Amino acid sequence: MSAPPGPEPPSSPPAARAAPPTREALLDKVALFPAGPGCYLFLDAKHRVVYVGKANDVRARVRSYLRPEADDGRLYFQPLLRSICDASFVATTTEKEALLLENALIKRHRPRWNIKLNDDKSFLQVELTTGHPWPRARLVRTTARDKRGEVFGPYASARALRETLRHLKRWFPLRTCSDAELRQRTRPCIEHEMGRCLAPCVAGKTTPEDYARVVQDVRLFLKGKDETLLPRLRERMAEHSAALRYEQAGRVRDQIRAIERTLEVQRVAREGAGDQDVLGLAADQGAVVVLLIEVRDGQVGEPRTWSWRTELPAEAALNAFLGQFYAPGRYVPREVLLPCPVEDQALLEEVLSERRGARVAVKVEVRGERRGLVELARKNALLALETGEERRAATLETLEGLQRALGLRRLPRRVECFDVSNFQGAFTVASKVRFVDGDPDPAGYRTYRVRTVEGQDDFAAMEEVVGRRLASGLEQGDLPDLIVIDGGPPQLRRALDAAARAGLPPERTELVGLAKARAPRQGALEAGLGAGARGDGEDGGPGDGPGEAAEREADPEGDLRAFERVHLARGGAPVVLPPASLELRLLVRVRDAAHRAAVRFHRELRRKSALRSGLEEVPGVGKKRRAELLARFGSLAGVRAASLEALAEVLPEATARRVRAFFDGGAEARAEETPAGE
Repeated sequence: MSAPPGPEPPSSPPAARAAPPTREALLDKVALFPAGPGCYLFLDAKHRVVYVGKANDVRARVRSYLRPEADDGRLYFQPLLRSICDASFVATTTEKEALLLENALIKRHRPRWNIKLNDDKSFLQVELTTGHPWPRARLVRTTARDKRGEVFGPYASARALRETLRHLKRWFPLRTCSDAELRQRTRPCIEHEMGRCLAPCVAGKTTPEDYARVVQDVRLFLKGKDETLLPRLRERMAEHSAALRYEQAGRVRDQIRAIERTLEVQRVAREGAGDQDVLGLAADQGAVVVLLIEVRDGQVGEPRTWSWRTELPAEAALNAFLGQFYAPGRYVPREVLLPCPVEDQALLEEVLSERRGARVAVKVEVRGERRGLVELARKNALLALETGEERRAATLETLEGLQRALGLRRLPRRVECFDVSNFQGAFTVASKVRFVDGDPDPAGYRTYRVRTVEGQDDFAAMEEVVGRRLASGLEQGDLPDLIVIDGGPPQLRRALDAAARAGLPPERTELVGLAKARAPRQGALEAGLGAGARGDGEDGGPGDGPGEAAEREADPEGDLRAFERVHLARGGAPVVLPPASLELRLLVRVRDAAHRAAVRFHRELRRKSALRSGLEEVPGVGKKRRAELLARFGSLAGVRAASLEALAEVLPEATARRVRAFFDGGAEARAEETPAGE
């Protein structure tokens, strides 16, 4: 691969950058591009990569985009053209190298106008450590480069694989201990007593020949070769029976029956079949589903699906998927069966053949059982598409219902929630979680250490972290549709103050507070919601006494505290969503995720601080008292083990209780960990 004349565009722009070239200057720049194979990158005004492509003639391909009448029929082509402000390239020696480089660049830059496939780094497999004198079977995530024995798989289902290992452990007496345990053990473990291990750790318990025979049985079992394995076991059973070893013969008999049942359930195979990847494709109105069925040693594995939205035609979407799916390190089968022709079919076949070290056939037109598998994949892809569309429609209905109930200006497709956690004013932290279209988006999770707040002031802490989030979001153009504050009106007011100082347009992102339900007052559940889902704080409901009416007037929320309440930025009575509604369940899921993230981060800081500084972070324990404690108990471990009575001999009783609660994480500590608003 030859080097480009200019540096590859960086993944993040520097603070200052020259103005992008005009279209005429860009044409002059493209005239210097090579008239050979390579990859080209289009960049926007902020020098971000928005599209990556490959070509046999990079110069001609890029020029075709810059012609005044350019239009190749793709729906996103014109928006792509409008976003192009600059171009770069990487030259390669062959088009095959360009194909590989294109996939790497897409994964690195994640351009807006390319299909982006989330890549699985490795797959579950069973490794038989045949390089060891006493092999064992274990679950691994490995590639051809780092395997230490014979590898079987990959398996799409972790549950199915662990079930397979359970059968191996029960019916094939291989060791399950580690190499270190094997070297140190001087007598057999309980696995040997149960008949599940030949005990190679102890001399005289087994021979290398007997152990190798079991290893061969395991190899045949994992390959599904029952036509070889079962006769071997039946012959062994007959040998034990002839030698009057009836207990061993009965054990082999049970082993044969179990293997027959297992293989009968797992087998969906044809004689003489090898390894295949069978792909199905379904598309409708921009939604694309690709389904993969893996056939390994003639056994059909559990299907897996990938789905995304794109303006590309279905065949082009499948072509882009294949280039990214068969990345280096992925297992390559003997055959890849496609539901339709794709542009890079010949290139893909060449690349996969090189990686496997043997010819790999990438086929479209197939007959017989292969055609049945392709049809099976296609039908399952259609079902997955229909199911996915139904789920998306249900999610959209929930989001629209939430928008109506809260009177939001925007559909809350992207929701973020903030929560605060602390321990008696120390270790004050906060968390932010993000949900997109009703599902968690872990890439949007963040944790914060509160910087400007001293002591226990959850309201100020909420104001700080919301302000920090909005300041960065406004700068980067990265804002949600709705922000949920875990708490009631006080927390919401401080968050609104932070939003106003940051200059957040109210129509861009709205803020609400979600107050947790409290224990209901007497008669609250009988009274219900009264006027409906909207809490209006009316007085004098049926059965109210004069004292209750006065109390209700003093507290507008009244018995609504028995329910989850949504406080709005415009004020007024809170919105009480029906307890079983999908809209409320979504908000509670978001709030609970933020709560878990905050408490997890808070506990982690406390754990690290305890290891690092011991008593320094305990509220109410200063330098002098730390010295007294260490002088009395000798070490941090001694302080940790001291009883409350012993601590009270050195410290005031209230301080002693705080120290004991700090180390115990008891009821007092847990109460302090409850985030604001709950």
